[in-house]
Amino acid sequence: MSLEFRRSSGMQQTVRLLGDLGERYGAEHEYFNLKSPAEAIKLLCINKPEFMQELCEAHEHGIGYRVIQAGTDLDYPDLKLPLGSHDLIVTPVVAGSGGGGGLGKILAGVGLVAAAIFLGPIGFSAIGLSAPLLAAGTGIATAVGAIGASLILGGVSEIIAPQPVIPDLGGMFARNRFLSAESTSTDGPQSVTRGTDGRQSYAYTGAANTVGVGAVIPVAYGEVLSGSHLLSATVEVADDSDPLKTAIKAPGPQTILVGGEELHFGNFQSASGVEVRRTNNNFNANVSRVKQKRAHINLRSGATSSAKSSQVDERSGGRDSFDFVFSLVNGLNEPVSGAGSTLVDAFFTYRLTIFGNFESGADQVIGSSQATVQGLLLAGQAYKWMHRMSHGDQSNLNKVYPEVEIIEARASSGQTLFWQSYGYEQKERYG
Repeated sequence: MSLEFRRSSGMQQTVRLLGDLGERYGAEHEYFNLKSPAEAIKLLCINKPEFMQELCEAHEHGIGYRVIQAGTDLDYPDLKLPLGSHDLIVTPVVAGSGGGGGLGKILAGVGLVAAAIFLGPIGFSAIGLSAPLLAAGTGIATAVGAIGASLILGGVSEIIAPQPVIPDLGGMFARNRFLSAESTSTDGPQSVTRGTDGRQSYAYTGAANTVGVGAVIPVAYGEVLSGSHLLSATVEVADDSDPLKTAIKAPGPQTILVGGEELHFGNFQSASGVEVRRTNNNFNANVSRVKQKRAHINLRSGATSSAKSSQVDERSGGRDSFDFVFSLVNGLNEPVSGAGSTLVDAFFTYRLTIFGNFESGADQVIGSSQATVQGLLLAGQAYKWMHRMSHGDQSNLNKVYPEVEIIEARASSGQTLFWQSYGYEQKERYG
């Protein structure tokens, strides 16, 4: 059988040397039917003795190596695993620059030559490196022993001083629907003091703390040149021109956001999936499909107001246009540190629920929606908006009635949400 035929019938594997290694010993080396990464390194050492010599001495110059295959860093035990068809990459790195803590996946060149587990001349003979490696056997064994000790100490240091893992704050909002009805919600804001509620806050940034809890702080003796770890920092922002600042910004309707967006007059707009619009009109009618409510709901968690006693006739053709009209009439703000201190943005989240009154059976939830309102508003600075939602269109549905609940709030005591009216197609009826 010819050499060409044997090669075509076997698995071709490529070993890539990056950086200075590639410049001195060739960037690509092709082999056939290699069993493991250790065998690939063995062939490189046999074909290029100077390459083997550099690996054996690299640790003396502070150089280590990363061995990568299919995007994964290999450790010493991995060198005996099957090689497969993916390219094997060997790249030099400066010792101490490993990713993740300790030496990590930065391997000593002498350890690569020794195929990770053979520490003496007998082991080298067992893998067939005989003459060249036997000559350097004693030095290699000594160096590998030192590397092994450093790995053990590195592992111990990580155990006694572990680095904390920052939790993933990401999340997913799940949509629920009742009887094919609407269930929508805007994102929360919220006030600039939200960090005091026990949640992680990113409202202000300053000098970064580069040291996690439990980091080891070295003690150096003698004359050294080193960098530093920032343990803590304090950033204080002050406006000396107005030491008794009454508010962090100019209060007014322009600061109000619903679902994180500024509302406009005219047509409904989508704010984080909720249909809302700003309005100045008064809705004073009290007919079969539109009712006055005129109720003040305190801005505190759990406060509710129901319209069960004043239900509206269900209108099947208008189930996508059930409107609520709300306004803020006595402010929306919060003192940053007690009465008389600077006013900052406040917020509240409300939930709208529509119940269906059926000809037979108990009342059922047929629609739900919620939104968050935030901003800085003083008493006397009015703000009015309309919230539109839909409900399920069910047979034998007779009347419907809504309920409003404050599910979360941070605002000054005594501030309220004024619920003016509710019913079908209020925009189309009254503008």
